[in-house]
Amino acid sequence: MKIFYSICDAYPAYRVDVAELFGLELRKLGLQVEWFMKRAENGQVGDDRTFHGQRVSLPPAWLPRRGPIARLGYWASDAACMAAQLWRRPDAIQCRDKFLVSLLGLLVARLLGVPFFYWCSYPFPEHAEVEGQQVGGARGLLLRIKARVQFWVLYRFICLRADHVFVQSPQMQSDMAGYGVPLASMTPVPMGVPARLIAPESAQDRVAVVPGRVVYLGTLAAARRLDLLVDMWARVVAQQPKAELLLVGDGDRPEERRELERRFEQQGLTARVRFTGFLPMQQAWELAASAAVCLSPVHPSRILNAGSPTKLIEYMAMGRPVVCNSQPEQAAIMAASGAGLCVPWSDLAFADAVLHLLNNPDEAEAMAALGPAWVAAHRSYPILAKQVWCRYQQWEVSA
Repeated sequence: MKIFYSICDAYPAYRVDVAELFGLELRKLGLQVEWFMKRAENGQVGDDRTFHGQRVSLPPAWLPRRGPIARLGYWASDAACMAAQLWRRPDAIQCRDKFLVSLLGLLVARLLGVPFFYWCSYPFPEHAEVEGQQVGGARGLLLRIKARVQFWVLYRFICLRADHVFVQSPQMQSDMAGYGVPLASMTPVPMGVPARLIAPESAQDRVAVVPGRVVYLGTLAAARRLDLLVDMWARVVAQQPKAELLLVGDGDRPEERRELERRFEQQGLTARVRFTGFLPMQQAWELAASAAVCLSPVHPSRILNAGSPTKLIEYMAMGRPVVCNSQPEQAAIMAASGAGLCVPWSDLAFADAVLHLLNNPDEAEAMAALGPAWVAAHRSYPILAKQVWCRYQQWEVSA
């Protein structure tokens, strides 16, 4: 089966649900993908490259990297590649998190008589609405108008006319069903991990655990409300003065990390906290694998509740005990796997859970041992790829 897939990621795509799922695992099952991707801001590559042996089309190299001309040129290039599928004749067309080009994709698919799939990884209309309410003023008004237009185009038109919609989580599926998208036309494809990340059975092949080390792996963006970790850590250090917190990641903007550092300094916690910044993924995974406890805080919100946190699955795959809060997907996974503790969103609840696991290492390791098998059975990309492939096969067989 051959599909044309237009995504927002810059070449070469790095997100695991693109690189691992489509670049590797679905390719093994027989899926051929022709891609359209952004050109990286510093990318000096030709107009056509390959991604895991698959053809990639990019906007022209002479286009500026930023500004309105760049956006217009990107859209025109995307639209031109989509229109070219009338001659290239794929077996299906798929778009990820796009609006205008998805409308063209729908038209091209109908003219070709092939299915059109939409991949919804994030609730962008809802995000624009919330941001508009927070910003206020003229910019806030424009954002709210943008949200309404996106909402109508995506949920009232594209998703109702797509042959199938792949969504991020069961919660997102439920939310979109509330907007009128039929449940049967959606398939949740949550985040997973490469099979190679799953902890080996032999203890001698695993990364050594550092007693008292607590790790958070992920973005430090202000929207994540990680000030909760500051107050939590003050409570933990008061009872475990030798404990160490590693924050593996960085903010979307430099000031976001600086603000967190300032908050820890105000609490007198600088000596017990280490910011690593962004690290190569393998190095970040090794630090997480060395943790006595791993953290997955997801601020409760209409937007983040629809997400599928990758870090939670990564921790579990590496065989580490987790403390997370009761975001819908996290709560369901903890109930099903028993690989950690799920608590309400509060610094006190997080601190109590972390201290419990640090003070009871045998219990913590017993929980941790449950993670790899659960991930291997439910959230490795070979497993997720088979689920997506089965959906595609429904249309290939009917064709």
